[in-house]
Amino acid sequence: MPAARCSSVAGDHGRFCHGMILDPAADFDRTRGVISTTVGYSGSNDPATSNPTYQNIQDYSESIRVTFDSDVVSYADLLEMFFAFHEPGNPAWTGTQYRSAIFPFGEEQRELAEAAVKRKGALGKFVAVEDAGDFYEGEEYHQNYLDKMMGM
Repeated sequence: MPAARCSSVAGDHGRFCHGMILDPAADFDRTRGVISTTVGYSGSNDPATSNPTYQNIQDYSESIRVTFDSDVVSYADLLEMFFAFHEPGNPAWTGTQYRSAIFPFGEEQRELAEAAVKRKGALGKFVAVEDAGDFYEGEEYHQNYLDKMMGM
């Protein structure tokens, strides 16, 4: 079944690619002020591709949409968590599916993301900052995956 293009939900949004999507989604979910996370696919550079799936990811990247209450947790805090949750890998090794990226919504998020990447120095050079484009929700079995596997 094709992935669903996500519509807006209440709250502010951040979107991140951590390589694998399952552990970081659970980490964000435990963060005070995070309303929800949705794992899925984004970041295609080919306008002819759509409806990625885990079995047919095309040129998309596994990503996490984080919906948060900015009165409780800031986007800058989420960026710090992004780097705390994983170590970006060289795209030559990770490929498109598991690359590290930040997809800002608007100029303010872009500026914060670019500053966070710059502060990481050599590690930051492996993190792309790209406009938030299409996002396709991942398969149901990927949502809250660790909780399902741990029986939570």
